[in-house]
Amino acid sequence: MAARYDWETIRAEYEAGASQSDLSRRHGPSRTAIQKRIRAEGWIQDVSGTINRLAEAKVVGVVAGCTPQKKAEALDRAADAKAAVMVRHKEEWVQHQRIIDEALAADDFDKAKLAKITAETLKIRQEGERKAWGIKETSEETRRVTDVSVVVDLSHADSAQIAALVDAAYSEAEHG
Repeated sequence: MAARYDWETIRAEYEAGASQSDLSRRHGPSRTAIQKRIRAEGWIQDVSGTINRLAEAKVVGVVAGCTPQKKAEALDRAADAKAAVMVRHKEEWVQHQRIIDEALAADDFDKAKLAKITAETLKIRQEGERKAWGIKETSEETRRVTDVSVVVDLSHADSAQIAALVDAAYSEAEHG
């Protein structure tokens, strides 16, 4: 004998946020039957995804019932704002590269240390901004970032400067 109702579908829709009344109208069982299943099987509604999508829509200015044109315009503005953050991040790294190049060209150890501190600060701030803006890196971008290596010409550095760099590297590895 075949099951009278598709309880698997009803449960999936309930857990995705559908109301008991709506499920009753669309699938046939009474609200009481649905409530009994909810209690007996411990169904839980997780609407966090829906809430997150609605919150993002409100942040970008999309309101329920707005015209498709207004929705498209609001989404376009949000995309422009995110793109501006991404462009600024790239520009900041270009500026940072100039600091590194100048430090190396001038054999300026203090400026090189400043470049390292600046890089760490940029990384922390930009990671926070990316989280706040919901900017996710692709696996290709992540791979490129983790495959970076830095070569520093220390041929003009004296032994005290090299020792200080080595000490700093070991200290960072221990605390980092």
